[in-house]
Amino acid sequence: MKKCKENMTPGIRKCGYLKVGRNVLKAFFSGYDDQRRLAGVLLCVETFVYFSEGVVCMNDFSYLCRPGEWVTSFTEIGTLTGLCRKSVRKCLEKLEACNFLQVKDLGNYKLIILMNYEQLIEVKREPVHTPDIPSQGTEGEGGLFATVSNFYSNQNEQKGVVN
Repeated sequence: MKKCKENMTPGIRKCGYLKVGRNVLKAFFSGYDDQRRLAGVLLCVETFVYFSEGVVCMNDFSYLCRPGEWVTSFTEIGTLTGLCRKSVRKCLEKLEACNFLQVKDLGNYKLIILMNYEQLIEVKREPVHTPDIPSQGTEGEGGLFATVSNFYSNQNEQKGVVN
């Protein structure tokens, strides 16, 4: 398998950060072998998935990979994770049953598609609310203290109003 062309987005691919769920990390470091294997395979896929479009040349045909996809083999994942091919296949089947990813057959290779890829790369930033701060007046006006005391004294003048 040879990568013919892969365009890398400078903002995401070069920074080296990936959003990984806390549950995946807990499973990876847990004492349970089954969970550790599942988390290891999922982390491997999340690490090596394509972040941009690229063309993968396999023997006699080429495949256009979209973001969130990875063309690989059970042997390659086994080499990266330290598992045998049979264990990798079982882990991928379990992850597919849990809707973490999809596995499609491309002959000797497999196309792995992450189901939550948009959530992994999308960084949502909430708009920052900046409170309105009254401008400070001159020394004669009393500044912020005078503004606050005027605010409270004006409310006290209104009688008979229910809050």
